[in-house]
Amino acid sequence: MRENQKITRVALGAVAALIILGGSGAQAADMKVATVKMQVIINESVAGKNAVGGLKVKMEAEGKKLQDMKKKLDQLEGEYEQQKMIWRPDVVEEKEFEMIRLRRDLENNQKDSSTMLRRAQGKASQQIINDVQGIINDYAKQKGIVMVLENSSGLNPSGGVVAYADDSIDITADIIKLYDAKTKAKP
Repeated sequence: MRENQKITRVALGAVAALIILGGSGAQAADMKVATVKMQVIINESVAGKNAVGGLKVKMEAEGKKLQDMKKKLDQLEGEYEQQKMIWRPDVVEEKEFEMIRLRRDLENNQKDSSTMLRRAQGKASQQIINDVQGIINDYAKQKGIVMVLENSSGLNPSGGVVAYADDSIDITADIIKLYDAKTKAKP
């Protein structure tokens, strides 16, 4: 799937370049292009910081739950090591099964917590991207920008659509300001 995403990004970049370069010299000079860094918006906007704060609370709660499970397992293992010689064989077997069950539950809960947090992070990021898209559209129309390209190169391993863009065409800071204002204005 990641390979398909890379191919799509490269294709989008090529199409953008053809559109920009495809017009005559006068038309190309009149076309305004901008870039935006969505990951920066997610990380630095008020909504993004709030989402991170909410995820942090969830992570701490999940971490506490996992610590409690680990502590219970450690206590049982300690008790088992101290008492196994004096316990009846049926009690030893029962404690061994209990330790196996606790280890399995701990491992499953770790996996479930990780999956849940990844999904929550993805959902929060997608919500911000959806919210920001309208702001970008309005901003571009107001400023006469004909194309806004996503420029997250360096922020994620697969990079953005743009290999290089001068910072002077980056509108990320403006979009964050507009998004923060919109977020604060919501009841």
